[in-house]
Amino acid sequence: MKLPKSLLRPSTNAAKLWSIVALAILVVCFPAYGQNSKPSTSSAATNDWLQFRGPNGTGVADGPALPAQFGAKQNLAWKAAVPFGRSSPVVTADRVFLTASEGDKLVTLALDRKTGKLLWRRDVVRARHTPVYKANDAASPTPVSDGKNVIVFFAELGLISYGPDGSERWRLPLGPFNSFYGMGGSPVLAGNTLVLVADQRTNSFLLAVDARNGKVLWKKDRTNYEGFSTPVVYKPKNAPAQLLVLGSNTLDAYSLDKGERLWWVTKVGAYPKGVPALSGDMVYVNGEGSDEPFLPPYEETLKKHDKDNDQRVQYDEMKDEPGGQEHFGWLDANKDNYIDRAEYDFIRGSISASGHGITAVRLGGSGDLTPTNVAWRLQKSYPNIPAPLVYRDVMYLMKEGGIVTSLNPTTGEVLKMGRTPQALEEYYSSPVAADGKIFMVSASCKVTVLKAGAQWEVLATNDLDEECWATPAIAGNSLIIRTRGALYSFAEGLK
Repeated sequence: MKLPKSLLRPSTNAAKLWSIVALAILVVCFPAYGQNSKPSTSSAATNDWLQFRGPNGTGVADGPALPAQFGAKQNLAWKAAVPFGRSSPVVTADRVFLTASEGDKLVTLALDRKTGKLLWRRDVVRARHTPVYKANDAASPTPVSDGKNVIVFFAELGLISYGPDGSERWRLPLGPFNSFYGMGGSPVLAGNTLVLVADQRTNSFLLAVDARNGKVLWKKDRTNYEGFSTPVVYKPKNAPAQLLVLGSNTLDAYSLDKGERLWWVTKVGAYPKGVPALSGDMVYVNGEGSDEPFLPPYEETLKKHDKDNDQRVQYDEMKDEPGGQEHFGWLDANKDNYIDRAEYDFIRGSISASGHGITAVRLGGSGDLTPTNVAWRLQKSYPNIPAPLVYRDVMYLMKEGGIVTSLNPTTGEVLKMGRTPQALEEYYSSPVAADGKIFMVSASCKVTVLKAGAQWEVLATNDLDEECWATPAIAGNSLIIRTRGALYSFAEGLK
């Protein structure tokens, strides 16, 4: 979800309160399990990409050369037609898994990794129809795999696990969920433990499930409100594994075995997307916010919109405001077609002075680490949806409008800022890296390839000429990209 730009400048621009740009929720950054904060050696050796952004959720792969230039007639290994969905592909030794939706059907697909041939398709009927904002869909969360089996999450049904042949292993009904913009987080695996974060307007929770049989191991309530982030697994030296969970205004660490809250950092921003980015002894998180309340006082809004003077703002009173009715449900929590003071002030206060941007946190400690472990913050030119990427000791940020920033991840120093010249547009996909290259996919599927480095350079821009919401997968020598209606596999040296 991207908050309206006009809502970020209320004090000087209250007349444009509801003049907004499109909001978008994209499930990005789906971390894979590793034994520490660096990519798993075993995962890299088998060339798997088991959760989005690959080994340990870093977005980084090591292996053979990848092409800088590719398209329908260049370096194309295969192309397969797939139904629409915003989830990203995950890759095992011989499969590519992804999800989609068609009408009442919630779809899971398995394709042959080498050829793109459809091996099986499994459809389940939605348990319910939940109204969801147009920039989300029924198949946004990305699957997770243990290398053989696949587990998928559909907000309108719950969790389902399939075997390598497509046989259903188990299912766990969940929901309904309370989020105007829809659910955005994806499940992750830590050994045999599957973890799902469900941050919503009310009744948020963190869930651990036995991935072998679907049995609930533990469930912890959370006080966080709407969020769209995916957790990451972190294992300190000589200590049990932890779950790092980015919520609205807090980064929390929980014990993997029991779900005990161990430590936290506050004022990290609200409405988080993506995933905490682990690198060495640091974790980097991204959240929205502003230096002052992003909505004007309720009285100012009433003065402008309350035509019948009933001290509420109703749906019909917003018809003349661009975007006012489209996003009305964001503030109308009880769905009665009115925004009252309590609903308004909840949203106004949820982001007010809550911190925002990129926050760098040193790992280690217990309790409230906000005063001691925040290394630096970046509150300019940070991305809204794409997650940070740390590759070869440089951090990369991909911001709307094609703005690329490289930073020193230790200090937060900006090393270079520039633009992708042929892709000055929105970005819902998170950057990924391998072979000394950074791959950045725009909303119209212009794939910019950078030469990695503090003073990065644009090597090529490849136009797939279709809508793109998903983040690419890198497995061995294959770069796998999902567009609105197709799945591509590219490799170096093909005609």
